Amino acid sequence: MHSALEQRDCSIELIVVDDGNPEPVAGPLREFDDPRLVVVRVPHGGVSRARNAGIARASGDAIRFIDADDVLEPDSTARLLRLSGSDGAIAYGSTLVCDPQLRPEKVIESTEQGDSLVGCLMGRFTVSIVSMLFPRQVVSAVGEFDPELEVKEDYDYVLRALEHAPVRGERAIATRYRRHEASTTAATQPEDQSGMYAFEKLFDRRPDLRGTELERAARAHMHVVAAERLMLGGRYGGFARELASAMRQNPRGAAPEVGRVVARFPRAATRRALSSVAARVGRR
Repeated sequence: MHSALEQRDCSIELIVVDDGNPEPVAGPLREFDDPRLVVVRVPHGGVSRARNAGIARASGDAIRFIDADDVLEPDSTARLLRLSGSDGAIAYGSTLVCDPQLRPEKVIESTEQGDSLVGCLMGRFTVSIVSMLFPRQVVSAVGEFDPELEVKEDYDYVLRALEHAPVRGERAIATRYRRHEASTTAATQPEDQSGMYAFEKLFDRRPDLRGTELERAARAHMHVVAAERLMLGGRYGGFARELASAMRQNPRGAAPEVGRVVARFPRAATRRALSSVAARVGRR
C-alpha cells in the first residue's frame, strides 16, 4: 500500500479491491486520507474477479497489478512507463522474490524483447505479472481475467496480452514479492491442470498453430516444468511420468531440457525416475 502511493515521477491512482473481506477494508484504510486511493468492495469471488473489478474502475492510461503485500520499488512505475513508450509496448522489470520477512531469495528476470509469445510458451519469458505494466489499449484488447481459473490466471492473461503487443523490459528490480508457504508459486504446490487449460485456450484461439513444431515443443516444455515441480515435492513417480510425456511429445527437442532438469536432483532419485522414463518411452 505505502509503496504504491509513494511511486515517484508519475501520476497514479491506487484501486484497492476488497474481495468480500468479512471486515471491510475501507475502515482501516481511512487513515491514508489520500484522494488517489479508491476502495471497491465486491462479493467474494477470487483474484480474477477482483482484478476485473479493479480494471473496470481504473481510469489511467496504463495498469499494474499488485497484491496486498507486494512492495513496489519507488521509481519502478515511472521507469516502466518510459519503457512502454508511445508505441504501447508491454513494459517489464525484474521481481525480487522474498520470504515473508522480505529477505531476498531469488530474482525472476528475463531478457526477452519484442514479440514474446513463443518465448513465453517456451519458458524464456518468465516475468511476474506484478512487475509488468500494460498499456490501456492492451488491457482493452485482452479483456477480463478468466474467473474459472483459481491459479495460473496470470499466465493465461499474459499469454493473451502477448498476442496483442510486444514487450520491452529491463533487468532492474520493479517489485519485491513476498512468497508464503501457501503461495501458488511455491515449488511443492500440488499439480493442477490450470496451466494446461490456459495453454489449450491459446491454441483454440490460434488454430493455425495446431500440429506445428511449436505446439509440440511447447507441450514438451510444459511437461518438463511439471516434472521439476513434482521432483521438488518428492513425487518421483509423477516426475517420471511428466518426463516421459515430454520425450514422447518432442523426442529430440526435449532431450536437452530433460537433461538439465535431471542434473538438478539427487543421483539416486533421478536414477529411479530415469529408469521409469526409459521403460515408459520404450512402450510407445
